[in-house]
Amino acid sequence: MGLTSSMFTGLTGMKTNEFRMDVVGNNIANVNTYAYKSSSVSFQNQFLHTFSFGSAPTGAMGGTNPMQIGTGSMVGAVSRNFAGGAPETTGNKSDLAIQGNGMFIMKKPDGSEVYTRDGSFRFNAENYLLSSDGFFLQGYGVDSAFNVVDGSMSNLRIPVGEITTAAPTSYAKFSGDLNAQGDAASSRPVLGSQQLFQDAAGTVAAVAGTNLTSLYENETAVVKLFEAGNVITLAEANKGGANLAQEEFIVDTTGTTLGDLAAWLEDVLGINTSADLPDWTAEAPPVDNPGVTINADGSLNITGNIGLHNNLTLETGSITAGQGTGASGPGNTLPLRFTSSTVESTLGESIRTSFRAYDSLGIPLNINVTMVMQEKDDTGITWRYFAESSDDTDFDLVLGTGTIKFDPTGQYLEGDNLSIALDRTDTGAATPQSIGLEFNEMDGFAMTSAISLLAQDGFQSGTLQDYSIGPDGYITGSFTNGLTRNLGQVVLATFRNYEGLISDADNIYITGPNSGNPIIKKPQELGAGTINPGALELSNVDLSREFINLIITSSGFTASSRVIQTSDRLLSELMMMTR
Repeated sequence: MGLTSSMFTGLTGMKTNEFRMDVVGNNIANVNTYAYKSSSVSFQNQFLHTFSFGSAPTGAMGGTNPMQIGTGSMVGAVSRNFAGGAPETTGNKSDLAIQGNGMFIMKKPDGSEVYTRDGSFRFNAENYLLSSDGFFLQGYGVDSAFNVVDGSMSNLRIPVGEITTAAPTSYAKFSGDLNAQGDAASSRPVLGSQQLFQDAAGTVAAVAGTNLTSLYENETAVVKLFEAGNVITLAEANKGGANLAQEEFIVDTTGTTLGDLAAWLEDVLGINTSADLPDWTAEAPPVDNPGVTINADGSLNITGNIGLHNNLTLETGSITAGQGTGASGPGNTLPLRFTSSTVESTLGESIRTSFRAYDSLGIPLNINVTMVMQEKDDTGITWRYFAESSDDTDFDLVLGTGTIKFDPTGQYLEGDNLSIALDRTDTGAATPQSIGLEFNEMDGFAMTSAISLLAQDGFQSGTLQDYSIGPDGYITGSFTNGLTRNLGQVVLATFRNYEGLISDADNIYITGPNSGNPIIKKPQELGAGTINPGALELSNVDLSREFINLIITSSGFTASSRVIQTSDRLLSELMMMTR
């Protein structure tokens, strides 16, 4: 060891402090770099010259310590501080900051994955989310039903203004009150037509199989009613105060027999003939089951459903006939004339409401629901609903019927057959469409009946107009029809050793030998952090600490240079002694 060695020792101090100045300078340069993680350097002493290892104590001596002289310092390690930086609000929905563990996953053009904490993402022309360098943000996509597909990462895309969707109605919930003071139904509306015959003499009563082209009436004279191609029109039918839609029956096209005409009338009048309707045929007096039947004298008998709002009215002129494509016109332009024998006071307390539902294409469907008091007893009150719609694609207006019951305190007790079905044949929509009806928010107190739609889950067609990203990474799109749907989910990569990651340019990291493999997690699950939308993570550089490090490093560098200067002077003095 000598003066020359001390010069090299001072040189190592200058080198290590120079290295530290590079680290401090880089930290300060990146103080405003989003998601930058500060670094720190630690030094170690170099190998030592050992003159003595020391000696153990003995009875006569206390022992000696090792005698060693160091040869300077060297860089031990450069560590990166992965503590989270403070979030800065930007107001841009595509800016994302991570609070907690995890890194965004991006895919480079060569297909490799890289990782970053810098969440300043932007859209390209195809609505993909990209980093500022054009790397694709990765996450979970959705299937055709907008369900997030876990486990399969893809480039995240938010197609604002491009996709259109609709939602079919699967349930409808009602609220209100059904008046407990009304009367329960004890009869049904009844209409009867004139007698009809199957022979030109007008003597043999018509039956269900009688051809319409062989149908006669004989009130003032025998008249043949129809020719093939004549059009029978239901024009002015009224049901519970509401006019029914106009419908047409073409002779020998829609049907050929009187039975076919009766079935058509049953459908277009919306008469529900469900098997679970109460059977009052054995009562005194008997009440016919609902439907359109042919009496023994050839006349048509129309029996409607219970409830004042199901009362049927067919005035003279409600059913008309025209020539259509027939060779000649009908024998009577008013071929069927009905008279009523209904006792309205016995039809039962009722109320009607309507609501709008939607099919799978977003086409609106208007549905009428009529509630009728069917029965009162000591266990409570039973109401029956009747649902019908002119948007049902077959002739039949009927969608379904069922019952609900209130206990003696007016509270909803139970329901039965609370599902209706709409036929959407040849509309392009899914068919049949089932809709569940929910009445559990209804009451049955002694007050004026009132019923209204509380909620339904269908939507008409709408276009994606906006989006939001939640703390859990779910990307939710909002459509012009008010519908919201998942568009994907941002996922995070966590590592067992973040300091083992290799830092690259452009704020990205790649896996290193000591980082471990990435573990893909959903935000807020299994230790992964939370996503803060509309914000960016600032660097975690502590500027005041870096200024202190500047002073310490500068002092260390200067002090090491003084060792060289002093050693040089001593060498000079030594050389002067030889002259």
